Amino acid sequence: MLIAVLFTYPLCGVSAQGISDIIDRLQSVDCYQAEVDYQVLMSLQDDVRYTVGLTSKAVPSDTLIPCEYIIDWRVDSDNSSAHGFSAYFGGNAYAFRGERLVEYHFDREPQQFKNRGMGAASIPGVHRQALFISLLPQLIAEDLKTITTSPDYTYKFHSDTIVEGRRSKAVEAVMTMGGEVYREALYAFDYETMLPIFSEFENNPGALAEQTITGKYTYPEGAPSCASLSEENLRELYPEIFDKYRESNYAIENLPGQRIPAFALPTTTAERYAHHAGDSFRTPTLIVLIDPKSTFAEKTVESVRQGVASLPYNADIIWAFVSNNTDEIEAIIPRPEVGEHLLQSAKSLARDCGAASFPVIIFVEKDGTVKDVMVGFNNDMSNIVIEKALPMNR
Repeated sequence: MLIAVLFTYPLCGVSAQGISDIIDRLQSVDCYQAEVDYQVLMSLQDDVRYTVGLTSKAVPSDTLIPCEYIIDWRVDSDNSSAHGFSAYFGGNAYAFRGERLVEYHFDREPQQFKNRGMGAASIPGVHRQALFISLLPQLIAEDLKTITTSPDYTYKFHSDTIVEGRRSKAVEAVMTMGGEVYREALYAFDYETMLPIFSEFENNPGALAEQTITGKYTYPEGAPSCASLSEENLRELYPEIFDKYRESNYAIENLPGQRIPAFALPTTTAERYAHHAGDSFRTPTLIVLIDPKSTFAEKTVESVRQGVASLPYNADIIWAFVSNNTDEIEAIIPRPEVGEHLLQSAKSLARDCGAASFPVIIFVEKDGTVKDVMVGFNNDMSNIVIEKALPMNR
């Protein structure tokens, strides 16, 4: 710790004002990027060291959390290697860990974003449960507010000191409950910018399960760059994770009203079919994302063809197989019929559309706008195809 013995001070105007200035600074960071050397030192287990990349953008109008963020973390040791990320923007939370991509969306599951329980034992909403989220400046500001207002804390503010060899402003705090010390904390901030440079926490000090956590911050040279987050950004950053580990069809179900993403895919005859952003189609088109290994693959093809044949207008079908095994694909569709296109290697298109399971039928207007979607096989699929395709402009 900064000082061997933590002193208990009554709240004074100078300390309160100094910490208030830091809180204001942390809350006002519009674009933030940093890397943190994060170490967990444990008395009963092996120590663990993480490299944590932080990117956040202030969103004061968001009532759930005052920023959007991406937290990318990695741990490499003699015994293990792991990587994961968490992200939040506009009521959408994502977390990848242990080969599983989990996502939550406020418009579908608002209860998941609410705190459960009361007081210190409460469990925060999913958007505040991300690993290492407490390292973000806006969350540090919230912790400092708690430190300065909770009767469980005593604290001291150092307006000009040295921490880790750097001139700093620092806050030391002790959390005591029932006469027992539960937590000792140190935050150090750069003297000029008031951005965090170091943190240290002692959990359960003196106990058998004592744990020390340290974080050392480094910053990129030059001004940080933060674009507003979106699922498209995340898919570009983590294409393999979205390809392999996404479990939800939320995005594909919210595709209607948007333009179909651009794509360029090989045909089974070694040609290429391309649809560019903003392009129109020749006629209303059904894009069928399909896995040739699926039990329902052949039935899907049969049902979609029956439905399209019953329409009072001509519609094209793009069979977009998520496999690159030509033999498997041609075993299901030996040759495309008139108005059909037979494509393969369509995992990238499935990812860009947000499809996590197959089959998926995307009903696209001539101008490239998605009219409707259908997820999964249904025994009444041909009639559903007719019902969804009839309202399309032709």
